[in-house]
Amino acid sequence: MFDAITVGITKWLVSCFASAIRHTTRAEDRGLAIQWLSESRAVVASDLSPIEKCRKLNALVNSRTAIVAIAKSVSRAVSGYKNSDLPLPMKIALPTTLAAIPLVGGHAVGIAAFGGALGVPVLLLIFLGSAGITSVIEAVVTNPEARPHIAEIIDAIIQDERLRHTSAQMKAAMTEQPMDPTRFAVPEEEVALRSYLLSMDPFQFERHTMSFFDAAGFEAWATRKSNDFGVDGFAIHPDGLMIAQCKRNAADNKVGRPSIQQFKGVVEEQRALRGYVVTTSTFTEEAIESAKLSDKIVLVDIDSLVRWHAEGPTFSWPRRERE
Repeated sequence: MFDAITVGITKWLVSCFASAIRHTTRAEDRGLAIQWLSESRAVVASDLSPIEKCRKLNALVNSRTAIVAIAKSVSRAVSGYKNSDLPLPMKIALPTTLAAIPLVGGHAVGIAAFGGALGVPVLLLIFLGSAGITSVIEAVVTNPEARPHIAEIIDAIIQDERLRHTSAQMKAAMTEQPMDPTRFAVPEEEVALRSYLLSMDPFQFERHTMSFFDAAGFEAWATRKSNDFGVDGFAIHPDGLMIAQCKRNAADNKVGRPSIQQFKGVVEEQRALRGYVVTTSTFTEEAIESAKLSDKIVLVDIDSLVRWHAEGPTFSWPRRERE
């Protein structure tokens, strides 16, 4: 019962932080909030002593006026928990649960300690831990209004534990000229749809492709700048990184084995969860055979892409152990 209550309180606190950030008036401030959470997550996950964590977290809260405003908003929400929509057992348990946050010398403190109103979010961040802070970030970045500042959001996301195997070079590529996933209006009739996809601007095709990942609930984006990895789009799955290579080829220009082999190397080297090759043409038999040698490569030809438009893709597979 205690665990269920703690989980419920954690979810409520995540929603308090996310709501406070969403209700900021400027998109720039939401970007700053994402950066603040990312830096706070690193502090919480560090080996610093509890008091040093509090000092650093308090400094981060006071770093910008916008962050101070968000912190005060969270404090008000938590202080008014009795008037919230929390179930009664959680309201009863909340003060005791938060008072159990350990600080210096094993002493426990209440939510009003360590600097008054601004101390509350510091203690709440410690309570949430790195996983809870990640949940706040994910709750915020699903907000469409945050999209104009996707670069700041990506900067926070790439510090995520799920990308621990991703190289610094790939992370740099992820941040190079990011583009929002955008579902462009397309014809419903199949022949017209195929023709439209073949005629799309390559960058539009990349954004259009990544919109399917976005619609499935993943944080996703495309990149305008070409990179050494040949990756055009990125998506964050709960189990790790998904990468996509988008080939807006003519119908008779099949994707061959060399392209698949090279892409497989990138997927394996970066220890990505899955790699998608999406094309407006088809694949050679050699390319298909090469892809079958890895359970991480997904080939999406024009027929499959048309089905994506009609039915939506299925981003599911037999669950494997994390590396």
